[in-house]
Amino acid sequence: MPTLTRLGLPGTEQAWAALGFTVADGEFRIGHVTCTIGEPAWGFDETHAAPELLGVPYLAADAGAQRPAAARPDRTSNGSASDTVHPNGMTIVDHVVYWMPNLDEGAANLTAVLGIPPRRRFFPRGPEGPEMAFYRVGEPFIEAVGSGLPADLAGVAFLTPDLDAAVAAIRAAGGPIGDPRPAVQGGRIAPVWRGHLDWGIAFMEPKPRT
Repeated sequence: MPTLTRLGLPGTEQAWAALGFTVADGEFRIGHVTCTIGEPAWGFDETHAAPELLGVPYLAADAGAQRPAAARPDRTSNGSASDTVHPNGMTIVDHVVYWMPNLDEGAANLTAVLGIPPRRRFFPRGPEGPEMAFYRVGEPFIEAVGSGLPADLAGVAFLTPDLDAAVAAIRAAGGPIGDPRPAVQGGRIAPVWRGHLDWGIAFMEPKPRT
């Protein structure tokens, strides 16, 4: 299965620190994803067609092997990168939102690049909302939307086990975030005010297991 390992984010270190992330040298890590501040972009551990098909800037593999040891992520005994603790309590990237002009063509391109079909394709907000296709890429999903707009990464959602604590931590750091509310996909969600980075950012809590 292809894995999303790199994610480019718009804005500044200060803007992301205000959302409760621990940022160093323009980067922070969430689960298995390294986030680089600069512009919306992504990178995968494997691709099966030219990533340029997707119309989104592509991040090359991390050149960490060329960096001094002190600048590399800490490694656990099994060789994987250790988890970074963030004040907001985020543990993984839940999903990234990928806009495309036409879902049929865009999903075909995603399938070609990733080498896998979508897990699901439907209208999650009902027949009046956009049709979406969902691809699992490691920890996160890609939420592909036929928006009628040029191809772009439109936003990201992070997952935490305690959304109320996350909202409190983000507000304590000076971040503009709304109150938690029910999410379409279950659980709860708290969106960041759009004007903070003029980009879609949300924090989510999974729905309780029954």
